[in-house]
Amino acid sequence: MNKLQQLLKPLTIGLMVLLTLFSAPTMAQEKQWTVEQQNIININTWVPLALKKSGFEEYSKLFHPDYSNWVMSTDPIRVLNREQFLTGVKSWFDAGNYAHFSFVEPISVDIMGDIAYVRHLQEEHFTHPDGTKSKFMGHFASIMKKHNGRWTFYRTSFDIRYRGPLDGTDKTFVNE
Repeated sequence: MNKLQQLLKPLTIGLMVLLTLFSAPTMAQEKQWTVEQQNIININTWVPLALKKSGFEEYSKLFHPDYSNWVMSTDPIRVLNREQFLTGVKSWFDAGNYAHFSFVEPISVDIMGDIAYVRHLQEEHFTHPDGTKSKFMGHFASIMKKHNGRWTFYRTSFDIRYRGPLDGTDKTFVNE
């Protein structure tokens, strides 16, 4: 092997690795979801919209009696139980806020009997009482648990990727 070939070999390998990474489909794109997994993905997509479209009572049924919510990017640590979480959501909704768009990019949905471990990216768009619109983007790792034969949210943990105005940002998880 001459000197030029020795110099080009690492560059060629690096280029091949980069091309493979950029041309490979994402985990969610290549994954074929079962009917049960897709049902869970649909519930995760539906939950922000359920409040406005189905009302608070139906929305609250999506959360297990022992539910807790952890926003991982807050300091001090804030873990809310079901009552605290739903009280906050109801106050927010009663003030005239609501979600008008929801998108989920599933990473994994592992079902073990009546328990499911769900990881996904989520983007939500909101309308506020003054007419402004905002966007939330987060990374979620949640446990869902069947309760009375229905999948419910049991533990939700998430980190905020973006929270701010809808207009003026090009941040998105949605692949258009």
